[in-house]
Amino acid sequence: MGTARWGVRTSLVGAFVAASCCALPTLLVAVGFGGAVASLVSAVPGVTFLSAHKLWVFAVVGALLLASWAAVTGRVPTSWVRARVCPTGAAPGNVRRLWRLTAVLYLLALGVAYLGAPVARWIWG
Repeated sequence: MGTARWGVRTSLVGAFVAASCCALPTLLVAVGFGGAVASLVSAVPGVTFLSAHKLWVFAVVGALLLASWAAVTGRVPTSWVRARVCPTGAAPGNVRRLWRLTAVLYLLALGVAYLGAPVARWIWG
């Protein structure tokens, strides 16, 4: 179970990174907080780097999310991770809920980052 918790926590951090580099600035600008985005970019220059490389950010976070899913569902052979993994379906409820929250956050960030501008152009012409 330790591997499942570690994997889910790592994926959660990755999902927050993906959301902060791409989805959060887009949403802030959409609701009229462009000044907050400008302050964020000037205070944390790494956000610009992550936004410029969002394909890699989402690919790495997606791979982490898949790996944590495999650990949570018990589909990873123990010889690969050299640790205990959850037996199939035996992950604690809080670990499964945290994984679902991470997956939803990742999908929302992915949708905003790649579909936000085309959908806005389609709606407002």
